[in-house]
Amino acid sequence: MKHIALILITAAATSLAGPEQLLNAGLISPEIIQQIKPELQLTAEQEMKMTRIIGEAREIGAPLESTLKERQKTLHQLLREASTTIDSASAALGQVLESEGAVKHLQLRTLLHLRDVLTPEQQKKAMALSLSKKVTAKSELEARVTAKANKLRAAVDALGEKPTEAMTYRGQEIETMIKSGEWASADAALDVLIKDSGILEPEEAGAAPDFSTMAPGDTSLDALQSRFESVKERAQEVVSIPLLRRLLKAKEAFEAAKASQDATAVGRILTYVEQELDKK
Repeated sequence: MKHIALILITAAATSLAGPEQLLNAGLISPEIIQQIKPELQLTAEQEMKMTRIIGEAREIGAPLESTLKERQKTLHQLLREASTTIDSASAALGQVLESEGAVKHLQLRTLLHLRDVLTPEQQKKAMALSLSKKVTAKSELEARVTAKANKLRAAVDALGEKPTEAMTYRGQEIETMIKSGEWASADAALDVLIKDSGILEPEEAGAAPDFSTMAPGDTSLDALQSRFESVKERAQEVVSIPLLRRLLKAKEAFEAAKASQDATAVGRILTYVEQELDKK
């Protein structure tokens, strides 16, 4: 039971730990509790309570996080549209802030519940120990975040193209977390972005197929122009590096087909891109 409890506490540390300001205000994150557990001498009952608290928080937090991401996506899409009004953008921002508030309240309640599991003596010891542990943990966390960010940046730079709007947006979110001192949140967000970006996938995952096997679809000039504009806009939502590699290969073939005024070849390439974006 102790081993299971520690796994859950560690797994939830990055997602439930509050910003640095909360720690400075006297709250201790699950990550710090895990580090100083031997000194605190937690009982089996205390670990069970902490496991339950974190489990309940994760269950409640999952839909909250999902709603937040959807609202952030909606706001991002609105800001990309020239027709978006100030009122509609403001309303969408209000929805994002409402969701962020719900997530922060859950984080705060979770930290307080975890604190209250400790005895007064354990709380005092935890605060004293955390002062030294936090410095070490923060240094290690900052180094880890920096290494991950550099690895991701190098993969994007290797494409030789400007990052997509989705990549830029998510990168800016992580930068904001870092500037706010929310290193644990930035670390967790980077893990998700690295997974979504597929930078750990083999190089061959970015190989493009034989475009001649694709159906050309509607190859009238107006249709081709409309299809091109559509895929161009949709491509801005891509964060997968392997997919972007394939799209760049398709772009090269598209430019060659366009230069030779081969409408059928252009249509086949657009069909491939449309299908790839549909899988996204």
